[in-house]
Amino acid sequence: MTIRFMPIILAVACVGCLNLQQRTPEEATMTSLRNAYQNLRFPKSEYGGQAQRPAWWLCRPEEIADICLGVKKGRCEVIGQTTAGFPLFAVFYGQFDDGGPRQSSWAASSSSDAYECYYGKPEKQTIVWATGFHGAEPEGVVATLNMIQLLETGKDLRGRSYPKLLELAPQFRIIFLPCVNMDGRAISQDHLQGTDKVTFRKACQGEWLDGQPIEWRESKRYFPLPLERVRHPGGYPNADGFNIMHDATPGNIRTPEARAMLALIERYAADFFFNGHSCEGKPFMIMPSEINYQVHVERGLELADAVNARLVEADLRSGMPKKAATRTINFNNLVSLTSGGLAMSNELNSWADSFDDMIEPNFIIMEVILESALKKPLADRAALVR
Repeated sequence: MTIRFMPIILAVACVGCLNLQQRTPEEATMTSLRNAYQNLRFPKSEYGGQAQRPAWWLCRPEEIADICLGVKKGRCEVIGQTTAGFPLFAVFYGQFDDGGPRQSSWAASSSSDAYECYYGKPEKQTIVWATGFHGAEPEGVVATLNMIQLLETGKDLRGRSYPKLLELAPQFRIIFLPCVNMDGRAISQDHLQGTDKVTFRKACQGEWLDGQPIEWRESKRYFPLPLERVRHPGGYPNADGFNIMHDATPGNIRTPEARAMLALIERYAADFFFNGHSCEGKPFMIMPSEINYQVHVERGLELADAVNARLVEADLRSGMPKKAATRTINFNNLVSLTSGGLAMSNELNSWADSFDDMIEPNFIIMEVILESALKKPLADRAALVR
């Protein structure tokens, strides 16, 4: 009997092998995404907002993948994997030269007599728009997915159109990284609207074993966070406990997420890197760090001031932040070292009264940056090497 059914068994096995071989790249990516959940040490956080999210509020790993893999006008590329094994998606709009490594690096070429041997002579400036550095901050992720939908269909997931953005975007090369920290996103709730400060801290920075929240500055005493001492790490770090935002030690980059982004930034000579975040306060563009080229500091101050003025004008904040450079060291500093580009961060408001107000600032920021870039380069490399 065993011998009689052996051909059937082998035939079934061969069909199974054939099906595996015929899986599309998209199917393989979704399989790796589902498998990544098994590598997470902690379950999904119990801390989150109570209000039901709108249908357009997409931020879960599967939803991020669906939007990215479904683009038609843009091009989706998996540029790496997170610590837990989630795919790191990049969505490209514009013409990109994939001809291989550049002749030189920014560090070398900026000391030569021709920085163009790294930068080339691109017709359009390159914007890298990265959100979800901290997984418990979904607002930027939601905004980015809505921007992708806008460029794909002319309307975002809410059915809104932004004619000015649609006019500006084709004049640039734009790379969207919707969610840098998919590990943290996978163990975080969909939003934090209406939570109190303690809940917000536990959801973001995490909770010690004794139930006390890990405070914002306290979380930065550790790199990585000692996971054996926490009840839950929050969505701030990746699966190994590293805060990707501060993975910024040249020569000792600790996370695959940061390495993948730096490779992308160098590969396409990014002119501007947007680093998206959220907090429990009003939205604002963070002033640039003074630990940078002086030209970048001045340009960054201009941009931050212009963005914040537009946010005030839109009644999304009530006053202007102090116009002064910070002294922070984080991933943004590495962008300038890697491509000569300018990098800046923002904060959205996780406690905004409406879900719309949580993401609207990023549409304003994108518009202000692109408008400004047409008048004056975001990264004037000739001035950097002068």
